Amino acid sequence: MKTWKICACLLALLSAVPAVRADDGDKGYSVFNLGLGAQYWMAKDIDGDKGFDSDGMWGGNIIFRIRPIKYLGIDFRAGASANWEGETYWIDGRRYKEDETFSCVPLEVGLVLMMPLGSVVTLYGGGGAGYYIYDYNEKSYSSRHGHHYRKEYDEDTDLENDVGWYGLAGLSFQLCPHLSIFGEARYTGTETKLKDFHEVKLDCSGVAFQAGVIFDF
Repeated sequence: MKTWKICACLLALLSAVPAVRADDGDKGYSVFNLGLGAQYWMAKDIDGDKGFDSDGMWGGNIIFRIRPIKYLGIDFRAGASANWEGETYWIDGRRYKEDETFSCVPLEVGLVLMMPLGSVVTLYGGGGAGYYIYDYNEKSYSSRHGHHYRKEYDEDTDLENDVGWYGLAGLSFQLCPHLSIFGEARYTGTETKLKDFHEVKLDCSGVAFQAGVIFDF
């Protein structure tokens, strides 16, 4: 029931965009924005002390933003971040390669308040809720005398997905008409756990930094 209520509210907001835009007139901003960004996420339990190859996760996001009025944006965000480890070794003349990947795919919706500082720089901040899809995958391969790898093992560990939240603050800088660069810092609150062993948890809450480009339409 809650899901239907959220969808209904979002549809109501989207349907109001043309009317608000017509009433607001041409104020020198674009209603539709598309952003592409690269991100480093310092998730709390993703570090070398817990068996990961490195601290945090690297990834990227797509941001679709609708600005019904000059000072308000509705964000729809999707992306993927991961921590991966690879190891290669030899046994009896055969080469083995093992890969382990922990990943999170966030699907988020939120609101941002926009504060233009002149016609070039814009400050913004806000937050929202998200659905976070988790996966842990292990693969191993082997080869001999330069032959192609042969898959030996490929398994996904069942992790629980999570409904979480995020808050952010950022700045965009317009380079030319319809193109800006941006940088933002955000905090995400989310965790996952093994489906069969609920006492085994990974807290992925933490600060992330993202930079990229925004196209205006």
